[in-house]
Amino acid sequence: MLREKNPLLKLKLHKTASYLLKIYDNYTELLFSLYDLILENPVEIFWYEFIHIFVGYSQLVAYLFDATVSKQFIIKII
Repeated sequence: MLREKNPLLKLKLHKTASYLLKIYDNYTELLFSLYDLILENPVEIFWYEFIHIFVGYSQLVAYLFDATVSKQFIIKII
């Protein structure tokens, strides 16, 4: 019975990659290339990151001491 050909059931399966899998593959390739760039000169990248983080935090501190922001900040605390 299993060896009989069933004329009602005719399936053709094609293996294709989904759209999301293609996007995932592209992003993982980009991350690996970024990781490769980081490994080329890690000390220089470390100092660039340190400078960017320091500048970002100094901008946050300067924002708190701004005249208009500090007035509203003090009013909210009191």
